[in-house]
Amino acid sequence: MCEVEERGAVRGLPVLALLIGAFSLVSCHKYAAPSSAITCTSTAATTSTTTSTNSCTDPTTSITVTITPATVSLNVETTTRFFANVSGGTNSIVTWQVNSVTGGNDMVGRIDSNGIYRAPAMVPSPAIVNVGAVSFEDQKLSATSAATILPPPTVTISPTCTLTPCVVTSGAANTQAFTATVTGATTTNVDWFVNGVLGGNSTSGTISAAGVYTAPNTPPIGSTVTVTVESRDFPQALAPATVTISGYSASSFQGSFAFSMTGTNASGAFSRAGSFTADGAGHLSGGLEDVNAASCVTANPISFVGTYTINPDGRGTMTFADGCTPATFSFVLVNNNQLQFTGFDTAGTASGQANLQDLAAFRASGLIGTYIFDFAGEDGSSKFLSQIGEFTADGLGGITNGLMDTNHAGTITPQVAFIGSYQVNSNGRGTASFGSSHFSFYVVSRGSAKFVGTDATLVVAGPTTQQAPNSIFNLTSLNGSFAFLLSGSGPGGTGNVATAGSFAADANGHLTTGVLDQNANGTPTTNVMFSNGSYTVASNGRGTATFTTTPNQIFVFYLGGAGSAVFQETDASVASDGIFSQQQSSPFSLASVMGNYALQTTGLSAASLQTIAGQVSANGTGAIPSGTIDINTAGTLTTGQALTGTYTSPATNGRASLTLTSSTDSRTFAIYVVNSMQVFVIESDVASPARLASGAMYRRF
Repeated sequence: MCEVEERGAVRGLPVLALLIGAFSLVSCHKYAAPSSAITCTSTAATTSTTTSTNSCTDPTTSITVTITPATVSLNVETTTRFFANVSGGTNSIVTWQVNSVTGGNDMVGRIDSNGIYRAPAMVPSPAIVNVGAVSFEDQKLSATSAATILPPPTVTISPTCTLTPCVVTSGAANTQAFTATVTGATTTNVDWFVNGVLGGNSTSGTISAAGVYTAPNTPPIGSTVTVTVESRDFPQALAPATVTISGYSASSFQGSFAFSMTGTNASGAFSRAGSFTADGAGHLSGGLEDVNAASCVTANPISFVGTYTINPDGRGTMTFADGCTPATFSFVLVNNNQLQFTGFDTAGTASGQANLQDLAAFRASGLIGTYIFDFAGEDGSSKFLSQIGEFTADGLGGITNGLMDTNHAGTITPQVAFIGSYQVNSNGRGTASFGSSHFSFYVVSRGSAKFVGTDATLVVAGPTTQQAPNSIFNLTSLNGSFAFLLSGSGPGGTGNVATAGSFAADANGHLTTGVLDQNANGTPTTNVMFSNGSYTVASNGRGTATFTTTPNQIFVFYLGGAGSAVFQETDASVASDGIFSQQQSSPFSLASVMGNYALQTTGLSAASLQTIAGQVSANGTGAIPSGTIDINTAGTLTTGQALTGTYTSPATNGRASLTLTSSTDSRTFAIYVVNSMQVFVIESDVASPARLASGAMYRRF
């Protein structure tokens, strides 16, 4: 028989059923498919009623089966849970069925032993299925609910960005509003994603719960992002729109940055490190720097403010109101976290890099672990000075395990041990001593800081980066192919020299193959092949390498981790330093150079120092369709020089040739691809006047 109860009267139900709510009408006919009913099947004849019920009792055994909910509607491929209670018998076990099939099937949906029902992928015919709870003890007794299967809801997005593309300039001031329409779901609640990330992120841009998309500070790789809206009730119902991030604005440049640079002005060589905050509206505030230069009379640290402008192509200018020279700089944004900049006024030349700061690292414990460093510049008397090494910071102000290799205009001082101390102020500025040498520094993050020497004979600057924690170093630390870039001075500290190339290490102390390009005072030596070189690696990450060129070239390095190292030449013929980085493991091709790149080089034009900064685009098939560079040649400025060019497919060692042509001249470079994000460059043409340029290209988008 069917035990009848009024809607909402839950007499005799367990607590869990109380939470389900009211129940629908009952119809007592075996396995029918009523629109709003529970079907009761027992040893008694089935009957029909329009009164609410949720329990069925067998008059012979007096066992009662209760099922809730009585009816339910759900979309395809979604789930709901049914609850069953058995009373009057010796156990409470039920077997779940869908349309009389135990466990159901893919056509009508499936139900597990816990009563969790998953609707089929398509609406069945008829669209109502019967979910039954059968008493295990009295298998003639069952209570069956009706489940109506609904089509998937639909979600639309506006604008669709198809017929009329959605284009947003990069920078946090630039937005695009979207709206969503949901049909057929339980609610109209939606979630918004950018490139699959709920709410987006700083790289791809963010989107609010109201559907307002805010562009990232700089264009992402590929220059497009996908905004997707999903039904919260049915995540499979979604609608995407593609947004193109085009160009730069003042708001593309904002945040707190730490920088270091070296260069020359009317008084000679200088080095600088500091920090500033860009407000996204053309103003620099909170500037603080330490300058080692004869022409800066203000005592360190120097406070300053400034201004900046930025072009749609990501090139810009900055001015520091600090009383030092140069005071104006040309820069190019690489991404949210990095910019390359050069001195750009008639006072001289300079080059450096700035990186976004992590303000949470502005404390002594923000500098903790083992760090490698590369400081380069001059000794105060126009002789090249390079210092590379490592030290351990204890997070409390102590420096131990210091080790430094110095190349002073070709005079080598290897493996000098030191201890020291440091402190970090709440503004991110710190001071440090390495033995008897003194520095100021500006924290970038827990893993990095920008240093500047503050002794009169230590006109150097450069970065420190944290060595990979818990690294174990040995010969196997070098395994595969590595690209390198070095620059410095010639014999006796005279002239300028730059070297770029790659080598292959076998993880057993051998450099099996290698190639390099070198430019000494504008005279290039190109595509020099070598083999049968060697290397060593100590447990602290310090190593040596020998290139079997004519004559041999000997180097020292300190490994940082992930295949990267600071690198210094240690023979008496050349005083230079730089880095090497592990190259990509996939084969090189024309497509290895593709996208838009920030370009920065330093070098010479005849006897004059020359810096270049700008941007170039590579199409992945050998052409440079466009580019714009700014050139400073000993204070003679060339702004916005347009160029085009070509490049060759890289060899298996990553080497290729790049030609950049402007309306006035043409330059040819040997390039070494590190990976899809970085390329080392060195000028390899024979020009008049003689020219030298070396540096890197950093992929922007």
